[in-house]
Amino acid sequence: MLKTWRGLSCLAFLAPAAALSGFTVVLARKIVKRGPKDYRRAELTVDGCRVRIDLDDYTKAPGDFAVFDPASESYTRVSEVVLIDEDQKFVERRIEPPGSGPEHLGPLVDWTPDVFFTPAALRRQYEEVNVPTSYGTAPAWLFQGKNPDVWVIHIHGSWTDRAIMFRDVHAFSPLGFTSLVPSFRSDPEVSPPQAKSSHLGQTEWRDVESAVAYAVAHGARRIVLSGWSMGGTIALLTAERSAYKKQIAGIVLVGPVTSWRKAITAGAARAGVPAAGAGLVMRLLQTPLFAKLIGLEEAIDFDSLEWADVAARVTVPTLVLHSKADQEVPWKNSAAFQRANPGTVTLITLPEAFHTQEWNASPSAFASELTGWVSKMISTEQG
Repeated sequence: MLKTWRGLSCLAFLAPAAALSGFTVVLARKIVKRGPKDYRRAELTVDGCRVRIDLDDYTKAPGDFAVFDPASESYTRVSEVVLIDEDQKFVERRIEPPGSGPEHLGPLVDWTPDVFFTPAALRRQYEEVNVPTSYGTAPAWLFQGKNPDVWVIHIHGSWTDRAIMFRDVHAFSPLGFTSLVPSFRSDPEVSPPQAKSSHLGQTEWRDVESAVAYAVAHGARRIVLSGWSMGGTIALLTAERSAYKKQIAGIVLVGPVTSWRKAITAGAARAGVPAAGAGLVMRLLQTPLFAKLIGLEEAIDFDSLEWADVAARVTVPTLVLHSKADQEVPWKNSAAFQRANPGTVTLITLPEAFHTQEWNASPSAFASELTGWVSKMISTEQG
């Protein structure tokens, strides 16, 4: 969701006005622009049964993950850690399922929590559909369910893509609901191409509203909005502003951004950037001239993107699944969000996992908490 802040701390302490101006632009772009891929070195072990990859906190984390090889444009799923070599700084992980590995790998790969890769991997009937929007069409995957009355709209975060939500579709599958996984305006696949900057959910929610309208037009009577990271911001805005509020039965949020002020301040602090620097950038992002300068269509209204410090703003039953180990969106933000909305928000703390990797760390715990809460919520709503 929030891209790396490395390299910003030194700029924050430069005194000249020109340096300060440069710093604010760089920091603002880190918030709203797509960053470069963070590739790692990787290779297959001699027996071809394991992947050896650069050692860091992400690649040694427990759970199932994958590597994407840009040379062959192929994915390889990996599971348990078999070996960690602290001296040579690599980790070996078993290829899953055994015997499914590629003939060649690397030398550079992208580490990803996406372990399904294609909609067919979910083993559900699906089709590609086009959701009409204000600018054209946004492609979406539609997974048919046994219950056509309840639809789940799966909302991805910033600078990921809709495939990252296959984990969410998988977790919801036991409930038998219909699932719609839409794209939105900052995704490169929409037609015609749209925003090259993230608006932190402020404009993107309108495309999710189009997805809601599509669902209602195709028989949805009740809708669950499920948003991860910035997708949480989008889900909350959609629930508040949708023309179909009566059909929105509940919200599920995973590692959600419920306060962009808190999320940006925390990201700056991790990079050693003073809070004053982050505050300055946020003030500038709220001004139309600066927003236009860095490629935004409109200034950011941080008040409209604040739920953690606003009492009783959430009126729809909401589940938050979040790990205390989230390094990008602090768990304490979700705790503040729940305290501000005690009557509508349920916060479940899941086993330690990095940002939006709660499913990867424990698919069974994730699915159990999600399906249990949603089943109860839907049955209560029906009653």
